[in-house]
Amino acid sequence: MDYVPLPKTGRLWKGKVDFFRPFKGGAAAGDSGDHITPLYDPQLHRQHDDEPNLKNLNVALAALIDIFPDIEPEVFREMLLSVSEESRVEIVTEQLLKRDAKWIRGRYRAPDATRQEKLATPTPSASSGLAVEEAFRSESYKKAVKQVCYQEFRSLSHSSIRAVLAEHNHSYTLSRPVLLQLTTKSWRFTLSNFLTRRSTSGPAAEHPYIVRHSGQCVDNPTPAVKRTGNADLDHEIWMLLVQPESHRQQQEQLKADRSLANQLAESEAEEAGALFDCECCYSSVNFEQMAFCDVDLHQLCHDCVRRTITEALYGQGWARTADLDKNALRCFAMEDCQGCIPRASTHLALSRNEDGKAAWEEFQARLTNDALIKSGIRLQRCPFCTYAEADEIPTLTLRDWRNFWAQVARNSPPLVQFTFVLLLVCMTLFTAPLLILAMTTWVLVHFYPPAGSILDESWTRVYKKRQGPKFKCGNPHCLKTSCVRCSALWRDPHTCFETEKTSLRTAIESSATAAVKRTCPRCMLSFVKSSGCNKLVCNCGYTMCYICRQEVTSREGYAHFCQHFRPNGGRCSECERCDLYGDEDEEAAIREAVGVAERAWRDKEHGQVDAQTTELMVEALVGGSSIKQIATQDRWPKPLESAVQENDPEDLLENLRLLSLALEQLDHDKERWWYSPEKKEQRRRLEGEGQDGKIVELQKINNAATAMVEGMQAKLGLFVKWSLGMNGGIWQLEQGGKVKV
Repeated sequence: MDYVPLPKTGRLWKGKVDFFRPFKGGAAAGDSGDHITPLYDPQLHRQHDDEPNLKNLNVALAALIDIFPDIEPEVFREMLLSVSEESRVEIVTEQLLKRDAKWIRGRYRAPDATRQEKLATPTPSASSGLAVEEAFRSESYKKAVKQVCYQEFRSLSHSSIRAVLAEHNHSYTLSRPVLLQLTTKSWRFTLSNFLTRRSTSGPAAEHPYIVRHSGQCVDNPTPAVKRTGNADLDHEIWMLLVQPESHRQQQEQLKADRSLANQLAESEAEEAGALFDCECCYSSVNFEQMAFCDVDLHQLCHDCVRRTITEALYGQGWARTADLDKNALRCFAMEDCQGCIPRASTHLALSRNEDGKAAWEEFQARLTNDALIKSGIRLQRCPFCTYAEADEIPTLTLRDWRNFWAQVARNSPPLVQFTFVLLLVCMTLFTAPLLILAMTTWVLVHFYPPAGSILDESWTRVYKKRQGPKFKCGNPHCLKTSCVRCSALWRDPHTCFETEKTSLRTAIESSATAAVKRTCPRCMLSFVKSSGCNKLVCNCGYTMCYICRQEVTSREGYAHFCQHFRPNGGRCSECERCDLYGDEDEEAAIREAVGVAERAWRDKEHGQVDAQTTELMVEALVGGSSIKQIATQDRWPKPLESAVQENDPEDLLENLRLLSLALEQLDHDKERWWYSPEKKEQRRRLEGEGQDGKIVELQKINNAATAMVEGMQAKLGLFVKWSLGMNGGIWQLEQGGKVKV
């Protein structure tokens, strides 16, 4: 008996509409696609939804960064938003030149130490060095970043997340590490992590916008990014979290496939008896693992090729391994052979290893370098990589007078020809001495060698001066601009032989300021706390906690902070709330940031500064018990020492003012001595005589004087810090949490 569907008990359908209602509902549910998660495809063309005024703002911001490269982009963003659209670049430039202290407030950025490692690719709205993290953000991007951070960091309050985003220009790449650090300090994260046993093995673990789909590989699913509503943020999350893991999976898959292919090829060759013996290690390998020289066809395995190149690069076998004439690897068989292994075979042997690409590039770079040295060509090298260009001076040649006469006779109108002949006849008396001088010079140059060498040196000096000292590297992996004279990284405005202490102090001060700086998420005002409680009230009325950056509402008030009595101080054992008067151990945070900045500066600049100078800079920033000990050294005047010991603010400030005026006068005298007419004439005379060594000695004397003045200014900054607070150029906080300048 066939099964007949019976109607449900209850209301029966009464018409056509009731009969087709289930089908319409199913179709609507199928078309809605609620169960389908839209994923981001990085291969599709990414369109930037810039707002109407956003592109113009980014173009103006890029221009200002090129004009003032030593100022933080945050200053330009604040100023551009506060001026009208007409001539905004000119207005901001004029304000910075006239009243720079009012707008900058100590926000100088260090030279390219760690900034380039953090920043991403340039923004499409500007063709200069403006990075995405420094540019103006669209409202859709800000909204999408907030939603992603709200879902990813559920243990943090929304006000804390908004404060961190405001500090980092709403950049997800820069804000995520800070939010992760804040999350680990939250008791809610510890409790939820213990109960749910979350996996924190990788950066993309448990991310709400990272999904894994099997695709073609079921055992190893590939991560993908769910769309957030903004294409720029989708691409940023993909580059930050998905792309490294996808690349690692691809490399592991390629390695496994290559290993399996080699095993199958070796087994098939062994069964067929088609193995070849290497004439270096005498091992039997298949044909795919062999390389042959181009003379006697010696058989060499890929393992021996890789070991030989490694020994040549990092050992003592370069002279007998590399053939500079053929720019290839010599045959290293047991028999004496004058052949070489083709470049394609060498590249194939190295490409089958994990570090083969780097070894191949280094091998080619060293071959090219030795070939250039052997050629004897005058080179201009990049101080940061192996790139070099031929530094050839064009030959000084005179134009042929017959070509000039043919140009006048053929292509000029008759009136011009008649005028030229008339002037030539009339100027005979004046041109005769010039012709005699030119003929005498020509005879001396061709028949008297010293005169020719003097003319060549003069022409070389003129050509070098017209060419300029800036050198742009053509290596696509470097692309740095350096100075030909001092071999330093070019930064506008550039000064040759710039003292290393200046760049180190700038890097340390910038890192220390960023470690303790807070930003109001409502009005984007940056500040640090010098004293008072941790309940901070901004000028705009926004109240936040200095420790966790969370918003403190009027309803919550001081209940946000710990209310338990602790007779011995220290951390509270009864709750996890923030301390009202406790600090976040700013000294440790500053020292850690300064250590990272110093190491990055040494790696990038290859600078050498004594430990005493570095310790003095650190103590000037973090303070401590050793400040008075450093401040009361014997080299300081007696009145200043007594003012420090007696803790008299008025006398101390008066001494600081007098010392500042003395340092300014000393720096003015040094500059007047260096740019005096006598010293300019001396440097010009030495440059004309080609005595570069004496010019360098004069420059060293000037650098020593500059270092002395800067060292005294560092001492002055130490006293200013000790008496006026952490950083006098940034907004300070007084008792009660009110903001003041």
